[in-house]
Amino acid sequence: MRIAAAVLAASAIALAVTGCSSSNDNANNTATTTSPNLLDRAGSAVSSAANAAEGAISSAQGAVSSAKSAAGSAVDTAKVSSFTIAFKAAVPQLAEGRTDAAIEDIYTQTCAAIDDGKDEAQVVSDLEVRAGNNGTNATQDQAQRVYNIAKPLC
Repeated sequence: MRIAAAVLAASAIALAVTGCSSSNDNANNTATTTSPNLLDRAGSAVSSAANAAEGAISSAQGAVSSAKSAAGSAVDTAKVSSFTIAFKAAVPQLAEGRTDAAIEDIYTQTCAAIDDGKDEAQVVSDLEVRAGNNGTNATQDQAQRVYNIAKPLC
């Protein structure tokens, strides 16, 4: 909206400047004169309108960037929360005594391994140790359940 107003203002000023010129025909001499003061003011107005338009565009881009960042953060938080809840429900004996931050760490490390291209068997094997609790490793079945929860969320 601001951009359109700035462009409209700049156009109106340009038309006004054009309309303020006068022609004097003297015998064989034709001269066009325009008030230098009016040209300076028109130039300043056009410059101000352009700056306003650039500022509006910059503000809009900043707002879009902030919105994307907030949305991405909300999605990440939702994924971590989903994993934590599902982990506690799927393997309660592995969740016992663990903080949400400790469970989030299991999720983060599992996603990192998946993103690094490790194959499923290796990630599941690593989860047997990583997801173990109270000095006891997770079973292969438990580790597979944890993997199955994490993979779609990563």
